[in-house]
Amino acid sequence: MATMLAGIQLIPNGKEDHTGGIANKVIDVIEQSGLRHRVGPLETVVEGEFDSLMALLRDVHQQAIQAGAEEVLTNVKMHYRTSGVSLEDKQST
Repeated sequence: MATMLAGIQLIPNGKEDHTGGIANKVIDVIEQSGLRHRVGPLETVVEGEFDSLMALLRDVHQQAIQAGAEEVLTNVKMHYRTSGVSLEDKQST
């Protein structure tokens, strides 16, 4: 499967602000994944193959729970093209 993008917004305990450091720990997991990504003010966009992105979603959820979240709300947007799509493609449109 071609490279795709996922926009990930994870909201621990129903809070977008004052997450007790959980959001930073989740971003650390994304950075340690080795996948190309860009952290934005409302979501983090990650580039990778489908299976890698699904594994990353599992890992960020596990990290949020381990860091103390009792509830995790996640919004995910995915962009797929048969020819692939990259972070640079989205910035040029």
